[in-house]
Amino acid sequence: MKRIRVVLDGCAFGLLLLAGCGAESGTSSRVEDTGAGDSTATDAGSGDTAEADSGSGDTVETGSGSGDTVEADADADIADTGADDTSVAAPPAVGQTIVEACRGETGADEHCLLVQNASACTAARCDKLVVVFSGGEMGCESGAGYGDVLAGYAAAGYAAVCINYFESSVGSAVAPYVDEATRIDIAVREATTGGWAQAYWSGAELLLEGISHGATAPVILMARTQLDEQPHWQGSRLTAGCFFDGSYDQAATASLLATGALGGAACETPVSYQRWLERYCGAGATAAGCNLATEPKAVDDTITSVLPATFNVRDFKLIECGSNLRPCSGDIIPAAPIEALCSRIDASPTHACSYETLPDDGHLTCHASGYATCQRWFEALPRP
Repeated sequence: MKRIRVVLDGCAFGLLLLAGCGAESGTSSRVEDTGAGDSTATDAGSGDTAEADSGSGDTVETGSGSGDTVEADADADIADTGADDTSVAAPPAVGQTIVEACRGETGADEHCLLVQNASACTAARCDKLVVVFSGGEMGCESGAGYGDVLAGYAAAGYAAVCINYFESSVGSAVAPYVDEATRIDIAVREATTGGWAQAYWSGAELLLEGISHGATAPVILMARTQLDEQPHWQGSRLTAGCFFDGSYDQAATASLLATGALGGAACETPVSYQRWLERYCGAGATAAGCNLATEPKAVDDTITSVLPATFNVRDFKLIECGSNLRPCSGDIIPAAPIEALCSRIDASPTHACSYETLPDDGHLTCHASGYATCQRWFEALPRP
């Protein structure tokens, strides 16, 4: 039997809008594997938004308190529901989990981070879980709006988790979106099957949600890989995806950013045109040598014409933001490819997609101000 010891130490992280780890307990925790035995690995740009198994018999000892940080080790589970586990303590309902298994994926020496709020699920596990993918700034921990989104879902009876699938906006800028698939899958697996999820979610209903980079890379993963066919991407009763301002045609996005600034200059902030070029053509890339309409990885990341059958998720809501606002500052992602992908999905007899436009709500604010649109849509979907 394997024993895992969770050691309490000084608080390393705090939430801007949720209760921080120092707010109540002043502690954080890390996971150490202290014995041999079976173990299962937890597998699974700023810029894109300024953007914003367990083997039975494991024993986990943990401290309590809101805002604790748990490290999810690739070599050890942080919780187990096996019959022998009579002394397993649940992870904190509100806290953070570091996913070290992400480190090294996509060529980035960066971990993933989960920011969790299951304050509604302590008396009984919640049926609904929302997984929010951060924009490219990786702002779940301290970015404006994410804490409010998690707290809003928690108030509605959800378990809620926000995923930073890199540590920084630098890490999230280095590779084509499709190449991020493995690290995103690792993070999702921990978010939906790790110790926190086992303690606070029944597994019934799963809402996948994201903004900008977080509405782009996960959807491209679904379109270009089969990773989303794994059980940890699915609720047992319902799975759906609601995404704000994702980039689904990379040449079209680059075209908007290339001339969006005053006088027809390229956008520099909050999302730079250069970032789009360098994602596909490397540092120092120029428009003259980087044609995203033909660059192979940019073509892979363009999904407006994919077959709906490639999506394991059947129900989508895609939302464009800021189309009435100035390019660069408010309008960052073109609306037409978002609508085109949604129409493509909705044309399938086995899938459905609802398209919505928030033309006067900018790219940087539309998710935080409009996430309840996703909640209402998700709750209105028919259940089996």
